[in-house]
Amino acid sequence: MESVGKQTLLDADGLPLDPRIAAVLRELLPRFRNRFLTLDDEVLVSEIFEEAGQRIRDCEAVSGPVNNLTAYAWTTVVNVARSRLRHSSMRMARATLDSKASQAVLAAMKSRDGTPEQIEADILLDELLATLTAEERALCMRKQSGFSSREIAKEQGTSVARVDTLFYRIKRKFRDALSNKRTGASL
Repeated sequence: MESVGKQTLLDADGLPLDPRIAAVLRELLPRFRNRFLTLDDEVLVSEIFEEAGQRIRDCEAVSGPVNNLTAYAWTTVVNVARSRLRHSSMRMARATLDSKASQAVLAAMKSRDGTPEQIEADILLDELLATLTAEERALCMRKQSGFSSREIAKEQGTSVARVDTLFYRIKRKFRDALSNKRTGASL
């Protein structure tokens, strides 16, 4: 942020700000750094100070010279900074981690997908589904997708009792296959 104090502050047209306004803004830089500790982006700080300088210049063009320029400049700088920080792009920037911090967070996270247990469960489910008829597999997929027995029965043009009975038999096949697998018998 030291560069704000060393560079020439410009207005919207790229012309240097009034030296009197620029000098007051440079004096406010240490106070600004103490107030906004998290703002360490040089470009953003420069933009804030330049926008504040433009607002002060515009105010003086309409109302004449400001009596207490330091106080007015401070209020303007704070208002511009708050406005920028509330902007959606800044909220996103503050909520985003840098690459080192994000790598540390990702390394500490547990994964449910791709773990050996999940892979084994997926293989077992595939093996169990392979033992079913096409109608039974379709019923399992619909149930897994959250369809009710009533919705499935209506879709297939059958009764709810038939759908429930078929699903009970499928679950029974799964239980038997799992108990056989634990005892060492093959599917």
